[in-house]
Amino acid sequence: MDWSDRIAEYDKTTGFPRSLFAAADGRIVGTWIMGNDYRVKSSYYGGYPAGYLRRVKALFPDKKRVLHLFSGKVDLAALPGDTVDINPALAPTWLDDAQTLTAVPLERYDLVLADPPYSVEDCDHYGTSMVRRNTVMRALARLPAGAHIVWLDQVLPMYRKDTFAMEAVIGMVKSTNHRFRVITIFRRRDA
Repeated sequence: MDWSDRIAEYDKTTGFPRSLFAAADGRIVGTWIMGNDYRVKSSYYGGYPAGYLRRVKALFPDKKRVLHLFSGKVDLAALPGDTVDINPALAPTWLDDAQTLTAVPLERYDLVLADPPYSVEDCDHYGTSMVRRNTVMRALARLPAGAHIVWLDQVLPMYRKDTFAMEAVIGMVKSTNHRFRVITIFRRRDA
């Protein structure tokens, strides 16, 4: 699928007003206004806002092998896949450090959703330490060519331009008094 197909599928599936566009450099840009639905299906602190997984699934209907990185608790009914977390109490598919991913057979996956802790305060809440985003991206370099990473964060992670192409940048506004976040979508380049 190319991005015009992805955007058309997103528009058709979600029914939301058109919010994604091709920029002059070919990247996709846009904004998702999530609305004032404060529910988090998983009821987990920092869980995905209502409708987020539905939107991602609409953009990537062709992706069948999904990995949820920094998963915490995720609504797998909305976007089925395997989970990775460092906390064994959360019963992830893969108990592993996102900075190494040594236990995870990344070659199996064609879509990775990453939602790391954004701040030291968030890490305190989770009982973990801040991750080095560039180290996580380095570990994700083991993904197969063509795999996509959907990275939700408040910052753009450092990445190697010879390994990943940044294909889309989507601003995400949840509602009033919530942090503004950005969704950066990377594609693993051919090795």
